[in-house]
Amino acid sequence: MDKFEELASSRPTIHIIFIHNEISDHFGGLLLDGDIYINDHLGPREKYQVLHEELAHYDYTVGDISHYSNCNDCKQEKLARSVAMMRAVTLDGLIYCYEHNLWTSEDIADYFGVTEEYLYQAIINYRTKYGQLFKHHDYWFDLRQTLSISKEGFKNG
Repeated sequence: MDKFEELASSRPTIHIIFIHNEISDHFGGLLLDGDIYINDHLGPREKYQVLHEELAHYDYTVGDISHYSNCNDCKQEKLARSVAMMRAVTLDGLIYCYEHNLWTSEDIADYFGVTEEYLYQAIINYRTKYGQLFKHHDYWFDLRQTLSISKEGFKNG
């Protein structure tokens, strides 16, 4: 079972429908009446990322926010994207990568089943949420330039 199938099976009451029609690759997915619609023309990693976001919408979004007609719609969209990234690229998973010498962005993205671009967005999301330097469990995360993890503290500068 791949990551998409594992995630989908974790929510058996939610119907996932693939759209096979000719649609823009910019359209990833949509939550409509409790069902999730996903562009079938996307690659496996993109589908997995879209499923995370649509599940976050399912959990946190209220009403139709597709038009971004007000500030609240934008806030809900931002929250869903943030939650999705934190679920797809977890801090504990990043620690696992550190402990198992997975250092390149390609290796880390492979581990999580996401694209490298999504991995970078997730790191930016953590930087926005927690700051450039923060501690999670017994590990220090340094997001000042890219990603650096240490069991020791980091020196400023």
